[in-house]
Amino acid sequence: ELNIKLRAINEELKVRNKIQTEFINIAAHELRTPTQSIIGYCEMLAMYPSDSKDYLERLARNADRLYSLISDLLDANKIDVGMLKITKSDFNLIDIIREVVNDIRRKPYYSTKNSSTKTKPNIKLNLPSHPITVRGDKFRITQVLFNLLDNAVKFTNSGVIIVSIKLDVKNLVRVSVKDNGKGIDSRIQSKLFEKFTTMSDTGIGLGLFISKKIIDSHGGAISGKNNGDSRGATFSFTLPSITAKNN
Repeated sequence: ELNIKLRAINEELKVRNKIQTEFINIAAHELRTPTQSIIGYCEMLAMYPSDSKDYLERLARNADRLYSLISDLLDANKIDVGMLKITKSDFNLIDIIREVVNDIRRKPYYSTKNSSTKTKPNIKLNLPSHPITVRGDKFRITQVLFNLLDNAVKFTNSGVIIVSIKLDVKNLVRVSVKDNGKGIDSRIQSKLFEKFTTMSDTGIGLGLFISKKIIDSHGGAISGKNNGDSRGATFSFTLPSITAKNN
């Protein structure tokens, strides 16, 4: 019996070691790309200062991507070792949504998206006029909102992205981000919130994984599905509400 237990432990260690090795390899590969781009654009900036505006925009995009990659990798590691810290307080969810939308609109990749055709998705808000107070980790809920809206922008070349709130059953608040972009690929639908699941060439598939862990820790739920009546997809999550009114 002891030998059987030891073999089982040894197999588990082998699996964990394989996962860790894959994690390190993926991280190293993904971090290398924006780092090399930043170095290259710094060199081009020194050689051709007259084109500084263009190079600075590209530098900003790659620096932002590098920061996001590092943050996601660190958060994923915290989740794996059970050290993702959640500090709860009361806050107005409406204010957080407006802040995230404003932050997205100021991002270099949004302001320059599809610059050749001068089109980019139009972000619209469908929010109640009264405050909706929830109890949770303000920073982490902001992170979830940013991840969902960031994905919507990445996969939507034009059209409209709608961010909405409604009071769900049992006093739950449901936040939804609906786009009319490419939609969810059928090959990843079943593992959408698993680690390293992505069809994008600019990410490593950790955003939704981290978002699910954050929402789970708040007693809520998160989902993603293709729109049945139109193109695109809708991602939603729920949070327990302290004060909310039905419109």
